[in-house]
Amino acid sequence: MIQRLLLFALASVTLIFASDATGTWQGELPGPDGNSYPMTFKLKADGAKLSGTMGGDQFEQPITEGEIKGDDITFNVHLEFNNGIDLKFTGKIGADKIDLTVQVADSKPAPFVVKKA
Repeated sequence: MIQRLLLFALASVTLIFASDATGTWQGELPGPDGNSYPMTFKLKADGAKLSGTMGGDQFEQPITEGEIKGDDITFNVHLEFNNGIDLKFTGKIGADKIDLTVQVADSKPAPFVVKKA
């Protein structure tokens, strides 16, 4: 009985202090040309599902296939530039930042940080 209570207490504390991806996050998205571009992510967490948008100066695109597992998140964004570009994002949620990595096709993953706005 004591083990069950301790396990329940530990699980409750984990849920209470788990970081939340919901909100507006801003940062500099690294580009393939070596430049960085200001980017805003508007995210909404709903259990294990993640939805929202990614936007820059001249566009805003929905995120797709968004998932949350603990503090880990993954999602994709399709951009209609040129012949279309598919971006895959993975990250770890912190209290006031998300450490993200973006990858395009078979290119090298590029890390960056977004902070809560």
